[in-house]
Amino acid sequence: MALRRSLWFGLLAVASLLWVCPSAGAGDNYLGVYQCASLVVNGRSGRCASPPLVLYPDGTYKIWAEQGTYRIDGNQLRLSESKKHGRGRLLRGRQIVFKFSYRGKKHKVTFRRSDPLEAGTAII
Repeated sequence: MALRRSLWFGLLAVASLLWVCPSAGAGDNYLGVYQCASLVVNGRSGRCASPPLVLYPDGTYKIWAEQGTYRIDGNQLRLSESKKHGRGRLLRGRQIVFKFSYRGKKHKVTFRRSDPLEAGTAII
């Protein structure tokens, strides 16, 4: 009985980890255009004026005038040229959340994917 309970607990733990953490090879699942969905500064909602964050199939990204490469480690998104935003957290529901401090204020910016990036799509 104790062995059966341990086995079920182990299976539940593994299933939970697989559900919460995308695989390292799951980068293709995150390709696309992400629109700014919400902005919270010091606990107060603000107007989200950010242009879209675009993750391209070749491992590059673009947002504002910033361009570089990205890397997905577990549920973390690393943008090579981002000095302000730091790492993003990949969430189910096609969302990326950045939490960072800027000019002494705590920011939380959520981007939501609008559509997968199709071959031949040009984002200017």
